[in-house]
Amino acid sequence: MKQSSIDLVQLFKFSFNQYKQYASFVIGITITYYVLAIIPQVYFMIYSPENPTLKTQVLSAVLTVLQLFLSLGFIKIMLLLIDDEFVTVSDMFNNFPQFLSYFIAYFLYLISVLVGLALFVLPGIFIAIRFQFYPYFILEGTSSSISALQQSYYKTEGLTLELLLFGITVIILNILGALFFGIGIIFTYPLTTMATAVIYKSLIAGTAAIPSGSYREQIG
Repeated sequence: MKQSSIDLVQLFKFSFNQYKQYASFVIGITITYYVLAIIPQVYFMIYSPENPTLKTQVLSAVLTVLQLFLSLGFIKIMLLLIDDEFVTVSDMFNNFPQFLSYFIAYFLYLISVLVGLALFVLPGIFIAIRFQFYPYFILEGTSSSISALQQSYYKTEGLTLELLLFGITVIILNILGALFFGIGIIFTYPLTTMATAVIYKSLIAGTAAIPSGSYREQIG
């Protein structure tokens, strides 16, 4: 298997260029995502009663499903934009065929990470890193939940430490974005999602360098 290596500077440079190219659309779709998916969740968490009723539990479940559904659409849009493919707002909402697989894979992933963290911490981090690309395999193919998780694991072989460094970078950028009056997240979240999509595309292409040559050629 060809050993890959992640060039973080080139990766974020390309992602930044794509963000600039589609800035108005990316900002609009990010605001839409946060208004529909994130703000309701935050509001509910702040103002929900201490002793939840059946009604509040049902509402919480509905908001969680909505957030997951829209997050899949957001990932899809960023995945399309890095390849300069035509996108519309409807791409955030037309992923019903893939959603069940994504929903199941998400909870398998979440439970595995939490169990790993609860046991020895490091296994949880390892699982989070190696299985993180499952949404992309589901979006781009007919992968089942289990198959998508398996493919993510196999494709990231030998890249655990580099993906850890990438993950730390993503976390730092998004924290900085959130600290900047919360407005900066409109820039950092789509930027880091694009960067993750570029890694996925380079992994399935099997290239030694990430980002792959086709993306590097577009970097000015």
